[in-house]
Amino acid sequence: MVVRDEFVREEPLYQQAMVALFEFRDDVEERSNQLLTERSGYVPASIFGAYLSLLGSEYAPSRSAVGTAVRVREGVARLRDKERAHLDVIEAWGNGEFYRAQRLLDELLLQFPTDQLALFAGHQLDFFLGDAQSLRDRIGAAVQEWDRDDPIYGFLLGMFSFGLEESGWYERAQDVGLEALERSPKDVWALHAVVHTHEMRAEFGPGLALMAKLEPFWVQGNFFNVHNYWHKCLYLLEEGEIAGILDIYDNVIHHPGSGLSALEMLDASAILWRLYLDDIDVGSRFVELASSWGEWLDVPFYVFNDCHAIMAFVGADRYDLAECRLKVLKESVGSSDPEATNSTMTKEVGLPIAESLVAFGRGEYQRVIDLLYPIRKIFYRFGGSHAQRDAFHRTLLEAAIRLPDPRLATRLVDERLALKEDSPYNWLSKRRILESQGDHQASLVAEQ
Repeated sequence: MVVRDEFVREEPLYQQAMVALFEFRDDVEERSNQLLTERSGYVPASIFGAYLSLLGSEYAPSRSAVGTAVRVREGVARLRDKERAHLDVIEAWGNGEFYRAQRLLDELLLQFPTDQLALFAGHQLDFFLGDAQSLRDRIGAAVQEWDRDDPIYGFLLGMFSFGLEESGWYERAQDVGLEALERSPKDVWALHAVVHTHEMRAEFGPGLALMAKLEPFWVQGNFFNVHNYWHKCLYLLEEGEIAGILDIYDNVIHHPGSGLSALEMLDASAILWRLYLDDIDVGSRFVELASSWGEWLDVPFYVFNDCHAIMAFVGADRYDLAECRLKVLKESVGSSDPEATNSTMTKEVGLPIAESLVAFGRGEYQRVIDLLYPIRKIFYRFGGSHAQRDAFHRTLLEAAIRLPDPRLATRLVDERLALKEDSPYNWLSKRRILESQGDHQASLVAEQ
């Protein structure tokens, strides 16, 4: 078995901060600040704080992380190899060189396979990049060598579960995730992974039952509860429980007390957009969310965020803001830096998606199809999970139904049914297509 992380061995406060991070506890920043204050000059404390700034996928905090790395390099005469390697990762990530940061984390873990922070940060970066294979294999390799009695082992299982799920290994992902939850029911990432396995197999009842069973452990005290509530909303949407969704939205996902976290506003946009596609009236919620996104807008850094901002702008009929953001995204594509990951992600996937959202809002359904159909199999290249990216697949399907283009719509919905035969959304979509062709008998079959 491998030995434990040297940073954890040498500093109890660092270990406490790491546990808070793996549990996604809302006091992780407090733990980080305590470590910085009480162990002034301790380089791993600065590294830990810098990674926290990177995990929000926003420009200004990420640039702050780069500043931290630069100050450490200039202020510390002798850095250990592992410290220097982490600073390289932080600078690359904070400068928007996501793929380079990913490669550097791979190299760091080859040399220091028990580095807990590198595993956690790498897992999150793989998620931001939509890299299912790295999500699975980075943690899968660590799990094989890790001491099963180590307190962190269960959290690695939760992370491995998510990588398995994103790679399509749903049954194995569920088993591994449930083992992680047996070790620690507070492992909200493991819960998140198992919830994904139910979502991908249209097992909405079992998913809701699991979330209800573990409710005391995930609904508060962590900064991942909004996203897990978002997953609950996906289940409720399939079951037609719109009132329940709006109640969760108003009380948890986005309300007057919500901050301007892109990750949380992203969830808000993602659920409202699905309701928008279903022609469900959400009142003034889009207007309020668009206002929040308008305050957030910053230098393009992670186009997955920008696309969700544009969802809110379109839903609120703020095409002025949507067009302004489109212009900024188009300008950002011109970077000549081969390591400027967001520029590549924007050009290949993000910009066509952003343009399709505006086109959908304006009823230009053929344009939506022209933009999305050619890239629908590479949506993963601009990040997120299968469940998150399904919003764009639904947008394409809805455009095909509304155009109408029954041949394309049938192809798209049949692909969905082949994977999620028990999804009410898929069958309702099938029924709409059949009815548009005057096939009323077939629509009754689809309704069953």
